Amino acid sequence: MKPSLKSVASAPGLELPCATIKARPEDWRVNESLGWAFTKSGEHRYLYIEKRNMNTAAVAAELVRRYSVRPQDVGYAGLKDKCAITRQWFSVTTADDSIEEEFKPPEIATADRYFRCLKSDRHQRKLRRGEHQHNDFIIRLGCDLALALPLMGSLAQPFANYFGPQRFGRDNLAAAKRWLVDRQPRRVSKARRGLYLSVARSHLFNLILAARERQDCVATAVAGDISGSVVGSLWGRGRSPFTDQALAIENAAVHAEHALCHGLEMAGVNRGLRPLLVEPVNFSFAQHPAEAILELSFSLPPGAYATVMLQRCFELKDQSR
Repeated sequence: MKPSLKSVASAPGLELPCATIKARPEDWRVNESLGWAFTKSGEHRYLYIEKRNMNTAAVAAELVRRYSVRPQDVGYAGLKDKCAITRQWFSVTTADDSIEEEFKPPEIATADRYFRCLKSDRHQRKLRRGEHQHNDFIIRLGCDLALALPLMGSLAQPFANYFGPQRFGRDNLAAAKRWLVDRQPRRVSKARRGLYLSVARSHLFNLILAARERQDCVATAVAGDISGSVVGSLWGRGRSPFTDQALAIENAAVHAEHALCHGLEMAGVNRGLRPLLVEPVNFSFAQHPAEAILELSFSLPPGAYATVMLQRCFELKDQSR
């Protein structure tokens, strides 16, 4: 049977129950798993770092400073939440192993933020974005248990694989459009260029996914889809792999953003693909000893957003903002 992707409150007159997240960093835990073995030798030092109340870029900048390397010599597989306790791998192009001992005790910047190295290894190549296997989440929701518990079955089901609002920030999409469409400014930093391209592609993918949802064809293929998969375009140059109905849906979805599509193509980005649907793995839940706290545990593949998964069943109130 095709899973229903509708919100639990999609019926007219119904509202999603409220749930609070990130009241404390301990309420949002993420552990990254690479899923492949190290070569045990090579020019890249891998560090498995736990951080609290720090974003990934801040830790990367600290590694640049401590190892005296260029920013491009530090790699990581994905951006992890700031208001959280997360564990993720970083790679550093360096022959220096001695400085690693400095990272074993927590490096405390203020009373409530730190990072520390839990383990390390060596590998022959740099860690790049999206090269991890999955992210394991342990999330505490502040909620009305009587309303939340009946929704757990729905929460464990596949959900539409939207890019979450954290991908777009406050005005990143507008800035991306100014650069890609209006060409103002014409030159930006490498980091800013990567951000703008990512934001623009994410926006277009979300439009495509929304169009597929409206036609109730997220979980099942339509004429012209790629055989054996249900995916949508991450926009870029190159011929579309879709035909017939699938191609018509995509073209109609991004029609109003033709200039943005053209800007991405002219920027030299190659077309990519992203699954329209994602399913949480090893989903479980339990009532936390604290009253009105529900603790969820599950895994998601790279690029999938836990907040998007939760928003299918709850009106989220982010206490960290």
